[in-house]
Amino acid sequence: MEESPQSIQLSRRRFLVLGVGATSLLAAAYASVRQVGCYPEPVSTYEHLTPKEAAVFALLGDYFIPPGGDDLPGSAGDEATLRRLDVVLGGTPLWKRRLLRALPLVFEHGSGLDRFGARSMTNLPPERLEEYLAQWERSRAVVRLQLWAAVKVTYGLTYFERPDVMEAMDMTSHCGGLELWP
Repeated sequence: MEESPQSIQLSRRRFLVLGVGATSLLAAAYASVRQVGCYPEPVSTYEHLTPKEAAVFALLGDYFIPPGGDDLPGSAGDEATLRRLDVVLGGTPLWKRRLLRALPLVFEHGSGLDRFGARSMTNLPPERLEEYLAQWERSRAVVRLQLWAAVKVTYGLTYFERPDVMEAMDMTSHCGGLELWP
């Protein structure tokens, strides 16, 4: 028995209803998931980063650029990088800031964590954390690739633009000495 073409097609109305429903579900999830978990207070205070965001960004940063690697100073999860991330977050327009704030939550509460025996990335043992993040890195799913690229760009803006890192890479600022960071 053949299905009629009309039953297979997704009408604009159905697409709109599904889109509004998905957006509402994500908004509700963001409102509740961002509160989940107990995180230590960061070493220093930030104007915009919450303790949870600081903990997750520090863990991700140490995965991307670990401490003591490649003769570069610090790591992408160290205090100096987190401070720069706080400045970026503060300079992001309010309507886009929510997206940047949601980025670490995707990794912290990702759907694949149950297989690893934890409910959040920060609670994973080091070997499982490595495996979990490697799965993100190797993924072929477009959404995962976009999220992975977004978090890498975040560290590109915050770690690789640090004066001490640029000096270690024997690079000079392309802004002609314009100081963009406090």
